[in-house]
This record gives sequence, C-alpha cells and structure tokens, in this order.
Amino acid sequence: MCRQYDAASGLNALPYHAYVPSFGEWGFILFAHDEPTIPHLKDMAEFRFVNDKTIQQMFHFSDDMSFVPTEVNRLNNQSLVHYFESEWSQYSM
Repeated sequence: MCRQYDAASGLNALPYHAYVPSFGEWGFILFAHDEPTIPHLKDMAEFRFVNDKTIQQMFHFSDDMSFVPTEVNRLNNQSLVHYFESEWSQYSM
C-alpha cells in the first residue's frame, strides 16, 4: 500500500484504482488530515460487484504502477498533458 503525505494539499493520501470496462484503468485518491484507511464493506451500502476482496485489490498496486514523483498539475502548467505526451510519443512515430 502506498500511503503518502501530499505537500501540495497538506493532507495524507491513499491512492486506489479500478478497472472500468470500456474505459480502462482509473485512479483515485483518498485524502485525510489523519492517516486514511481502507474502507470496509460493512461501512458501505450493498454493492453488486464489490466485496471485501475487490476493495483490498483496489488498494494494491503492481510494481509497474508504483509511485513516481511528479510535478503538481495546475491549470497554468498542464503537467499531466506533458507527461502523457512524453510517454506516448515513444509509441507513435
């Protein structure tokens, strides 16, 4: 699990992800003043495709999805666009 302190927001961060059919891999982040914790199914409403095992998997990242230090994305710097273009430029010639 990759818990971190986010200096830009001043909050503790806990990333998670889910594969969405037809849309691919989506990432999310739980932020909290204290250390965020993985939610348990008993704390949520009933879900059709989510159970305690899938929740645990959402918070597990394989080595190829490990933390990479990046610049904070802002409206005036478009860091995410630059990272995307840089990564994908090696596949398009």
